[in-house]
Amino acid sequence: MIFSAEEITGGYSRADQILKGVTISADLGETVAILGPNGAGKSTFLKAVMGLLPRVEGTIYFDGRRIDGLRPKQVVEHGIGFVPQENNVFPSLSIHENLEIGGYLTSDTQRRIEEIFDCFPLLAKRRAEAARALSGGQRQILAMAITMVHASRMLLLDEPSAGLAPKAAGELFETIRQIAGCSIAVILVEQNALAALKTCDRAYILSAGSNHITGTGTELANDPNIRETFLGGRKY
Repeated sequence: MIFSAEEITGGYSRADQILKGVTISADLGETVAILGPNGAGKSTFLKAVMGLLPRVEGTIYFDGRRIDGLRPKQVVEHGIGFVPQENNVFPSLSIHENLEIGGYLTSDTQRRIEEIFDCFPLLAKRRAEAARALSGGQRQILAMAITMVHASRMLLLDEPSAGLAPKAAGELFETIRQIAGCSIAVILVEQNALAALKTCDRAYILSAGSNHITGTGTELANDPNIRETFLGGRKY
């Protein structure tokens, strides 16, 4: 596994330990979903990986190197990117200008942008348009593309389908599968559990800041207890 986080404990203060021993791994070309109820620690885990929490215990390895304790800029330099749920594009700037900002820390920005355009023909076709002209789902795709300019090895996605119509969400999850197919590790936090399980290779369900159950998307979607708790009793 290129990424491994073991026994991660942390929060926003010493008295507020949201994560209580979370263990998660991912490999290149793999999509891993993190599911669970509100307050389970899903988004907090992503922030712990990115060095955005003031206090984290446990170990985080990426490509054989420890990255826990690094500053966010240093984590990004390892090829890891974080796409927040909201405010993740610059609406008044063009699509091309948004991608240029994503490459601020890289030395080969234009080459990476052209590679991104090859992956996302829609963005290439509309590169001169302002980001505000995109639909909600297209903006989320742009947000991932911005991050991919500098994050060539792993993407952390925080509820990418939030607020999207079902059709737009479906297109977004298809895009996530395509990204993983380019030998990028993808870890996504999602409230849309059914769609996430259809998309992911493996999933972790957290409860109260700890690992609850782990398995493949199909296994978890067909687990009657998981269906009842997270999928409203629906079968996969």
